Amino acid sequence: MRPPATATAVSLPFDSQAAVQSAWIGKIQTLQKEVRAGALYAGRGFGLAVEAARITEARLYILSAGLGLVAAGQRVPVYGLTVSGGHAESVPAKVTGEFDGAAWFAGLLSGPHSKRWADAAGRSSGRVLVALTRPYAEMVGKSLTDLDPSILARLRIFGASLATALPATLRSALAPYDERLDAVLPGTRADFSQRALLHFVRTVVARHGEPDRSADFEAVEAALDGVAPPDRLHRPRRTDEEILQLILAHLRSQSGIARVLRALRDEEGVACEQARFSRLYRAAVVQRTPS
Repeated sequence: MRPPATATAVSLPFDSQAAVQSAWIGKIQTLQKEVRAGALYAGRGFGLAVEAARITEARLYILSAGLGLVAAGQRVPVYGLTVSGGHAESVPAKVTGEFDGAAWFAGLLSGPHSKRWADAAGRSSGRVLVALTRPYAEMVGKSLTDLDPSILARLRIFGASLATALPATLRSALAPYDERLDAVLPGTRADFSQRALLHFVRTVVARHGEPDRSADFEAVEAALDGVAPPDRLHRPRRTDEEILQLILAHLRSQSGIARVLRALRDEEGVACEQARFSRLYRAAVVQRTPS
């Protein structure tokens, strides 16, 4: 379900972060709650999180850059907003000056659709499992530090290379997963955090009742002990002009940014970060367009 332009970051003003956030909160207050939050998300990573919640019979919450912390079964508006760059619906592109992801998320937690961390995590005595990418760790980490110590002790965080993205007080909650996970539960970098969470649920939660962090992480280490990480494919580094020419060549026979990016990675063996590729893809499309 695609949101109308009026329900996306495209409609926001170019202004200070405080003004942009105020405009966004005002906007989502007026939108109708059309769909369950879980229905807005797709992809393998989200599916893995759904599976982990099913196995543990746990409540599933979604960290949303547009709404805050929402329950998967909660009805919410259809919206379009991201904190990632290179997208039309990127909110940092609307902010004059440096974008502060932690302040943005703190504002959302007080918004009309968000739960509070304490409300979501404090309703039971079980483990609190949180899967994060690096941008989301930077966005939500500070808000997690405000939790009561009794809840922080139950916190387990999953993600790749998050230590420097999290506040120091949360680093002890980071589960000790690394590239060895790719050998036992293969996937992509994008779904690493959800794969780690699901592996934890299957191999640790199912076998250890009481949530003791030291015992949990020792069990993770034991499960990965002796596992060799898979060999990595080393793709050559290309210049912008070389990648632009490859994109132009593939645009002769196929269209769509996702298809062309996949073709460059799989068929050409080219390494290209997504934001960089998006910029070069747009340049290629403009170059091909007749004047």
